Amino acid sequence: MRAASALLGVVLLVSPSTAAQHTATRAWQQRLQVDVPLAVPLVELAAINPFAQPIDEPPRLLASAAPRKVDVSGAAVVAAYVDARGECLGGVPLELPFPGLTARLAEELASSRFEPARAAGTAAPSWVVLEVAMAGRVKESAPAAPQLELPDPTRPPTPHHPERVSPPGDLLRLPATPASELTTLAVPRRVKLAAPGGDAETAARALVHVTSAGRCDRFVILELPSGLSQWLSAYLATWQLEPARRGGAAVDAWVVYTGRVLVSLSGLETTSARTLADRSYDPLAEPDATGE
Repeated sequence: MRAASALLGVVLLVSPSTAAQHTATRAWQQRLQVDVPLAVPLVELAAINPFAQPIDEPPRLLASAAPRKVDVSGAAVVAAYVDARGECLGGVPLELPFPGLTARLAEELASSRFEPARAAGTAAPSWVVLEVAMAGRVKESAPAAPQLELPDPTRPPTPHHPERVSPPGDLLRLPATPASELTTLAVPRRVKLAAPGGDAETAARALVHVTSAGRCDRFVILELPSGLSQWLSAYLATWQLEPARRGGAAVDAWVVYTGRVLVSLSGLETTSARTLADRSYDPLAEPDATGE
């Protein structure tokens, strides 16, 4: 019994030490935090047109009417060269709300007056970008027969951007203070652009939503002077269509409308003009500027 008790005492004395050795972290057992960069996977975007959907039978136009006496409005964006005396010596149209305005705007700008731009308090010649609001009326219109087609499922729609107009050679040779050196921009005192009435033809292209009831309830312009959007809205409101069908049932669908239209415009008048402080124009930086 004494021998057994002595042996038990030795075991009790040794056991805590042995347990401590087992619970202690050895150097080769330490966890290393190593960041291993993983390759970033390449995701290829599928060319998907959100306006396209499976259709068994596309919409079909049954009737339409050319709208008359439609009030229209839009804004022309023009780059004007203003000398140190505040006289406008010419301009370049950047965005036109109506067809046939290019030459007329250049002529009308020549009679406009400005408070000239300034660099460190001194009047300086410069280019300034103006927004000129204009209003008029489409007296008559003659749209060509519309062409309707379903959107291409693999080609998202892209708006058409008109070609930029190059500035005349005489304007390119005039000195102009860079916009970065100006402390104040040129401001119009009197800008009154006007264009006489007349006929003008233009292309029209738009995404048109046709409801299951055979009516147009919204559209997205892809190609059309912005000032004629009111005319297009009035024209689409007259459309009567056989709606698209899927599985024999009438369904909503988008179609691409393409055509041309001849409009008879009344005289266009300026309603307001302002300097666009967030836009600048450098004719030498334009891709079509040749200096000739």
